[in-house]
Amino acid sequence: MTSHLARRCLFTIGLASLVAACGSDPMTGGSGTGGSGNGGVTGLAGRAATGGTGGAGGSTSTGGTVGSGGVTSAGGATATGGSSSGGGVTGAAGVTGAAGVTGSAGVTGSGGVAGSGGVKGSGGVTGSGGVKGSGGVTGSGGGVAGTGGTHASGGTTGSGGAAGLGGDTGSGGTTGAGGAAGKGGSTGAGGSTHVGVWNVMPLGDSVTESTCYPQITYEQLKAGNHSNFQFVGTETSNQSCGSGAPATVKDEGHAGYGVTYLPMNSTRGACTKTTGCGSYAELQTWAAERPDIVLMHFGTNDVWDGIATSTILSAYLAVIAEFRKQNPNVIFFVSKIIKLDPSGCGSCLTNVAALAAAVTPSWASTNSTATSPIHIIDHYDSSFDPTNTADSSDGVHPTPAGATIMATVTTNAIVASGYF
Repeated sequence: MTSHLARRCLFTIGLASLVAACGSDPMTGGSGTGGSGNGGVTGLAGRAATGGTGGAGGSTSTGGTVGSGGVTSAGGATATGGSSSGGGVTGAAGVTGAAGVTGSAGVTGSGGVAGSGGVKGSGGVTGSGGVKGSGGVTGSGGGVAGTGGTHASGGTTGSGGAAGLGGDTGSGGTTGAGGAAGKGGSTGAGGSTHVGVWNVMPLGDSVTESTCYPQITYEQLKAGNHSNFQFVGTETSNQSCGSGAPATVKDEGHAGYGVTYLPMNSTRGACTKTTGCGSYAELQTWAAERPDIVLMHFGTNDVWDGIATSTILSAYLAVIAEFRKQNPNVIFFVSKIIKLDPSGCGSCLTNVAALAAAVTPSWASTNSTATSPIHIIDHYDSSFDPTNTADSSDGVHPTPAGATIMATVTTNAIVASGYF
């Protein structure tokens, strides 16, 4: 009788274990809603506890809910209930821990570590399995626990517990090194980038055409190791200016010309000079040469003629505008012209002082552009003295010594600008 009853019990236990093993779908228990605490106890493993746990205590873990019963030391740990693999059954409960570690739950937040439930007793090897993936990968990862998590003695579900590696974040956040700014132009205080030899045009009246001013300026620049330039123009200066000066240089100096005759809308009357007075057509011709730099010392005849300062300034701007039409990057050096005190002109010193006072840094800045700056050469405040015969023989045109004073001021201004 006892033998018959024992066989029935064994049959019942075996059948229950078989049902539990087949009924727990590995892929449905731990995955599904994944990251939550209770679900995390991988269904498989938790459910395995039904059969494995002997007595009432072991059956409580039916839902895979760690903590309520399946993992309690009382039930699962009893040697009697878990007969043979009893420890393993507890292991299964412990495996619940492992399952919690596996499945999506093990990977999610704090819940995955199966807290107090899964780690109970000595059976469950929650150890390595409890590794929480940094990525918090839920879902499919956890489902991997499946088969591994079941089985008594095998309570070590190590591999199953290792929930997906999916938590790794990409390395895509690296920003490029693209912001490197270019070096900009090779120009000094303004203007655009320049490549090649600088074409420099001395522009003006007889002070430019018939004195040593252009030639000595050229000489001083060369002596200062500034060689990347050449003077340009349709006129030729060929004064006897000393052994160091070049025999000839090019320029646009025109004796007798007035800057106020050059604008297209000039209000000056008809020219009565045999040398000419200048015209808009000539201005267009000079601008068409497209120099890079213009050294403009213009207005001597206009001051001598008593033309208003405002009219002269307006003419300066008309000249600059015409050159910019041909070369938007042209750089202008506008002179505060040298003093003049010719015989018979009682107002010349006063007139030239007024003009010099109007050619200010503010005026230059206001009329500059980003690519075509205006610089000032202060010849007016130099040591040139029109009443000193060493500097001028007629109160207007400089001697070679007077031209040297002018050239030094010009050279210093060009060098200070940093262009070449």
